[in-house]
Order: sequence, then C-alpha cells, then structure tokens
Amino acid sequence: MRTPSPRYALPQRSRVRLAFALGCLLLLSAGARAGSTAFVQKAQEEIESGNVAEAAFRRANGDGNLIVAYVVWDNSGVVTLSDSQGNDYEPAGDSAQGVPGSAQVFFARNVRAGKNTVSASFASPVTTHAALYVHEYARMSRLAPFDLTVSTVGVTPNVETGLLEPHTSADLLFLAITSDGKSIKQLTRGYKTRVKAGGTVTADSFAESGQSSQQAVALQSGSGWIAQLVSFHYGGSAPKGSAKYPLQVGSSNRYLVDQSGTPFLITGDSPQALIVNVSQSDAASYLSDRQKRGFNAVWVNLLCATFTGGRENGSTFDGVLPFNSYLDPVTPDLTQPNPDYFARVDEIVRMAAERGLLLILDPAETGSYLRVLQANGPDAVRAYGAYLGTRYRGFDNILWMSGNDFHTDPGSGDDQLVQALAAAIRQQSPGQLQTVELNPRVSNSLDDESWRPFIDFNASYSYTPPYAEVLEAYDDDNPLATFLVEGSYEGESLAVGDDAVRVVRSQVYWSLLSGAMGHLYGHHYTWQFISDWQNRYKTEGSSQMGIARRFFESHPWWQLVPDRNHALVTNGFGNFTNQESGDNDYVTAGRTPDGKLGMAYVPQGQTITVDLSQMAGKVSASWFDPAGNRSVKAKGSPFSNSGAADLTPPGKNRDGDPDWVLVLESP
Repeated sequence: MRTPSPRYALPQRSRVRLAFALGCLLLLSAGARAGSTAFVQKAQEEIESGNVAEAAFRRANGDGNLIVAYVVWDNSGVVTLSDSQGNDYEPAGDSAQGVPGSAQVFFARNVRAGKNTVSASFASPVTTHAALYVHEYARMSRLAPFDLTVSTVGVTPNVETGLLEPHTSADLLFLAITSDGKSIKQLTRGYKTRVKAGGTVTADSFAESGQSSQQAVALQSGSGWIAQLVSFHYGGSAPKGSAKYPLQVGSSNRYLVDQSGTPFLITGDSPQALIVNVSQSDAASYLSDRQKRGFNAVWVNLLCATFTGGRENGSTFDGVLPFNSYLDPVTPDLTQPNPDYFARVDEIVRMAAERGLLLILDPAETGSYLRVLQANGPDAVRAYGAYLGTRYRGFDNILWMSGNDFHTDPGSGDDQLVQALAAAIRQQSPGQLQTVELNPRVSNSLDDESWRPFIDFNASYSYTPPYAEVLEAYDDDNPLATFLVEGSYEGESLAVGDDAVRVVRSQVYWSLLSGAMGHLYGHHYTWQFISDWQNRYKTEGSSQMGIARRFFESHPWWQLVPDRNHALVTNGFGNFTNQESGDNDYVTAGRTPDGKLGMAYVPQGQTITVDLSQMAGKVSASWFDPAGNRSVKAKGSPFSNSGAADLTPPGKNRDGDPDWVLVLESP
C-alpha cells in the first residue's frame, strides 16, 4: 500500500481556474484542427433505374478508417451495402420515410486499405431516382465508432434534426438531409458541406466539448424533407508509427498485439491522479513528455480520492465533482454521473490517444471507492459500469484495470461487487481488454481465481525482485500473459537515493527476461501530482524506460522463453529470492525457441557461464549498457555454438552501476 503524500495545495484559486480555462481553449482549438482533417474523401453515384448504385473512391482507402454512406431512394423495400474490399456495413439507425422517399445512413468500421467501390443494392428496381453518397474519415474509432442517431421528417421549409446527445464530447457529427426541392441552404454554422446535389446535402462537424445536446437546422425549398444526424466516436490523431489500437491478446497468450499484429511491449507510467490533480494544459504537457521519453502507456484512475492522492469527495483540483448526487457528503450516488467531470475524462482519453498512448483506466480505485461500491449496492454498481462501457466503448486506446491494492476477506461479497463493475463495462464494450490489480506488496491477478472469467491478462505486483511474481504467473498451469503493474516507484520504497535509478531499471529487465510483456514505472511526485511535481518528473529513471523499450523492440522480445532451468546460463546466476533486497544478484535470462537470440540480465556484474550449444549457430556476443544505451562486443566473440563460455561484463556502466545485459545472436 502506498501512503499518499500531502495533497498539492494550489494557491490563488482564481489563477488556477484561469489556467484551466486557457488549457481547455487550447485543447478545443487543437481538437477542431484535428477534426477538420478527419474527412478524407467522398464519392457519389445517382441512378434513375436498376437495382444497384456504385460509388468508387478516387484514392485508396486508408487502413482502419471509417466509411459513412448515405443512401436515398424512391422505391419500396430495403437497401443493403457492400464494397469491393469486403468490408461489412451496418445501419446507423433505421431507414426514414418521407415525401422524398426513403433515406438511411450506413457505416463500415476499421476498413481494409486499398482501392474501393461501394455498392448499394435495392430490394426492388429504382422507379425514378436513387443516390449513394460515401465518405471516408480517418482517426475514428476502429472498435465501436457508431454512437447515436436521430431522424426527423417534415413538410415545412425549416429543417430540424431534433436533439442528439452524444455519449462523449467532441464526437464527429454527420448530417444528411434530402428533400424534393431544388436546394438546401443555411445549414447550422460550423457544418462543412461534403455533398450538395439538388435537394440533398451531407455535411459534418464536431460536437463542442461540454455541450451535451446537438441539433442541426437548415432551410429547404421543397414540399417535404428527411433529416438524419449521427454521432461517431473520434479517436484522435496519433503520431506516425504508433500502435494501431485496440489491442488484443496474441496467439500464444503471452503478449498483446495491435490491429496490424505487431506485438505491443507495455512501457508505462503511473500518473494515477492525473484527472483530479492537474489542469488540462498541464496534463497535455505531461503526456507529451512521457511520449517523447518512450512511454507508450499510462495508468490513470478515472475516480480518484484520498487513497491515491485526491480529495475525500473525489472532486477535481478546481471543485468539479464526478457525480451530481451524494448519499452523504463523501459517498456519491453512482447512478448520477456529472457530465462536466466525464467530459474532462474524455479529454484525457483523447489526449492520450493523440500521443499514441495506451490508457490503462481504473474505473473505481478500490482503495477509496470500495466503500462507495458497498454503499451503492450491486444494481447501482452495474448501472455505473454500463455508463462507462457505453461512454468509452468508442475509444480504442482504453484498457480497463480494476482494483488498486484490492484485497478483501473471503465471503465479504467485495469481489462480486468489483467484478460486477468489470462485467457491466464488458457487456457494453466487449472489445476492450481488462485486468485487475490485487494485494499490495506481492500478488498476481490469478491469486484470486474468481477473477479469471473477467480478465484477459495477468497483472504482477511486487515490491520484492519482480522476477519471482512474474515467473509464478508465467508458470501457471493455465497461464495468461502478464506484466509488472507495480513495483518500487522512483523516489519511494527501495528506489531512493543513489540507488533510485538502478532499482527502477532492474525491475524492467528482471521482469521482461522472466516472461513479462511489459511493465509500469512510477514516480513519487507524479503518481499523485504533489507540490513541485512540475520540477521533478523529467528524471533519469523515466528516460531509461525509453532506452529499455527501444532495446527490446530491436529484438523479437515476444519470442523469448525464460531460462527457468538454467539451460542457457548454467553458472553464476546468483541467488533467487522473493524478499526485498537492494543488492540482489539473480540473473534472469531468456532464449528464443529457434536458438537465434539469447539474453541475460546480470545485475551485479558477476561472471556467468553460458552454454553456447543452446544457440542455433555461430554466436555473436555483446554487452548492452542499460544506462548508457550502448553496446560493447564481448571478449572472445564470436564463438562457435558448442561448449561453454565464461563471460564477464565490461566494468561499470555509464551510471557507475554494475548491471549489464548479455545479448547472444546467431544467424
């Protein structure tokens, strides 16, 4: 269990609110710029007879993009959509009928890259007119882009779509209007016209953050009209080379992969109190720094109270409460979420996405909120989970993590409450992965087998040398992929003083060479954002997390199998312990099944003996400096792949510490 430091006392509240407001303006401006580039291209086709309309995009569709199709027709029956790339089309609501005939919006998510022609097939021949208008958008949710739709019909000159209330802020709004007149004009300000064909218009805009209800109006010249307004989840513009979210479990069940099948090495930070203790502008700066240092994930508590550095009532630093109703002064009614608070959560999720960061989101950190779950009861807990699953299912970069030092007595019913929350989220958003963090100091998620049906991978927690817990998870009879969710944070526990950087660095290499698919780093000043955090988080320890990621990603790290029985490193591997120790000398090692790669983390600089026959062929050996990001050829390299070799690290690394990583490679 972490002991929260005194909360960050923010002076001059008016100055803080001004800073927050300026931050929001900057974010809205950035969101508008991103939104203006979401539209990629359009195509259209109008027919006067026949059963099929085809619209061909001029340019190839982008991988993972969204296609939105608008179909109008005057004959009876239904219409179905398909395309030359084999994408699946779903209706964004039912068809609407009015004076002009019928109209309906469809969409295809996560589309395949390549040249594409979209076809609308009508159940009966077109009488006089039908049209297909297709639009491509980038940076939309791959997982669940469709949110809500509203349709209206009328016979007045004034067109009104009715009210639409998107679940999240800054959604893409797609507007489609058709009439039997010759023109449609005076669209609601802010909408960009994409198609204008006589009495038909399509246009798009982005919902304003903090504005819950959306409506579009126009003026038409005919005797009747149909209007449809649809909201789609905007995912944000990630940097080039970022993972293609959402993640899924790889075929071996040992690691995660993105949508392109690329293994994802979790390299995370733990700014747990980011939502409640930091302004939006400061959050943007912080996340940008983490991205630049090589992090690809952050752990944030969606609700955050005193256990993780927040306030007793869960409010933000400037007084925004997460719920509109409270059972008592510090116990919220989970069925009454405050849209203003969750709009801020939306922004944090989107900021992370725009920096290519996986957001490990804890729906209710149990250190503070277990009592809240208990006070609300199962029905309210499930309602809250359904709200979260519905609101955030369109964000591809979210991974849910329940718990947070979660430990309870058997028979208390607490497990069932927290699991009910996880299950309700999953019911609404089945494509987002989940895990749980259990007992403090030392635990694995599957220490409590009742969690197995609710999680997709394991979280190893250890303040002792983490290889013990990671290897235990790896050796499970029915294993799940695992990662180091929490260890010593820089500036706390064992990671203090001159040993701070070495300790957090050791945790990474011990874990990854014991079968972990990643790890989370943390810092004393920024897991809670206590006073003076702005001057404390750009540390050597955080920079070395990026070094570790680049090192492992330059090799097929996901193929490494832990050298559990010391077949590769046969001597000098030190003493295995699951006790806290600042000078632990245990060597963790791994080898790929094809014998082309072997690695060993040597924490105390001792000589180790390697069985070279474990390698596939002639062996090139080098020592990697995990502090200085440099490699040194091992003495005597290259070697034949027979016999044994005694190998000794080349002295101190750049930081003056003894730890090095041995790399063995065979063609």
